[in-house]
Amino acid sequence: MNNTVAVAISAFRSDVEIIALLNSIFADRHPSIVSVLVVDSLASGQISEAIKINGWPVQYENSEVNLGSAGNLERRLQLASETGAAWCYCLNHDANWDNNRLTEMLKTGSSQSKVGAVYPILHHGSMERPWEDGRRTFTPTAGNRFARAPVGNSNSMVVWSSSNGALYSTAVRKQGIVVMSELWMGYEDLAYGMALEKGGWLQLMCRNATLGSIFDYVPRRFLFWTLQAPNKPVWQVYYGIRNLILIRKKYGNEKLPLSIIIKKLAQSSLRIIILDDKKAARIHMLYAGALAGFFSVSGKGPKP
Repeated sequence: MNNTVAVAISAFRSDVEIIALLNSIFADRHPSIVSVLVVDSLASGQISEAIKINGWPVQYENSEVNLGSAGNLERRLQLASETGAAWCYCLNHDANWDNNRLTEMLKTGSSQSKVGAVYPILHHGSMERPWEDGRRTFTPTAGNRFARAPVGNSNSMVVWSSSNGALYSTAVRKQGIVVMSELWMGYEDLAYGMALEKGGWLQLMCRNATLGSIFDYVPRRFLFWTLQAPNKPVWQVYYGIRNLILIRKKYGNEKLPLSIIIKKLAQSSLRIIILDDKKAARIHMLYAGALAGFFSVSGKGPKP
C-alpha cells in the first residue's frame, strides 16, 4: 500500500516555532516522507531564509494576504495532492514532531479501505480531564469527549477532529472534496469532516498517537468553582457562530440542525457572561457573527 506522506505545515507570524519544527523533522526524518511543505501568510522572510541556510528541501509558499486557518488548510491539501503523496500530514506551528506518532497513524490509515482521515488523540496539558477524543457527532459542543485517560478501540470511527496533527488522504480530491476556505477561520475541520462523510470516506482515531497541548485553556472562577475556558481573542467569537451557520447552509440541516446553532449561540452567550473577560466586546462580536452568517457573509470579517 502507498504510504507516502507530504508533511504540510501552517505558518502565520510563527517564525521561531516553524523553524524549530522543521529542524526536528529533518533531524529525524520519517522514511515515508516524500515532501515537506510550508504555507505562510504575510511572511517576514525568516522562515525562507532558514530553509535556504540549512539546505532543507522544503516547498515554501507565502501568501500576500492572510489566508486564515481555513484557506491555509485548503492550500496545503492542494499542494500535497500535487506531490503525488498518498497522505497529507497537517501540522500547525504549535505541534511537535514525533516519528512514532506518524508511524502509528499510517498503520491506522492502512487498516481499512477508503480511509479519508486519521486523527491522534489530543492532550490538553494540566486540565482535570485532559484527554480529548474524536467527535462522533457534528455538534460543536456535546461532541467533545474529554476524559481523565484515553479510552476506546484504536481504530474506532469518528466524524471529525482537529486538523492539527491530522493525516488526510489526498485521494479524496479526485471526488472534488475540498476545505471550505471561505470560512477563513474556525470549524473548517468540522466542515471537512462533513465533506469526507458525505463522500463515503472513513475517519479513524489512532489512540497510539498523541498530540499534546494544542489549545490554550485558562482557569475562570464562577461562584465556588474553577472552570476551564478557552483562551481566545475577542474576534474569534465572530467566526465561531458565523461559520457554523455557513456550514449548515452548505451541508443542510440533517447533520447540523438549527437547534444546534441556537444552542451554541445560547451557550456562548452564557459562557461570555459568566466566565469570559471583555464581555461587551465578545457579545457584540458573537451576534455580529450570527448576523453575518444569516446573510451569508463569508471570508475574512471585520477583525482582526
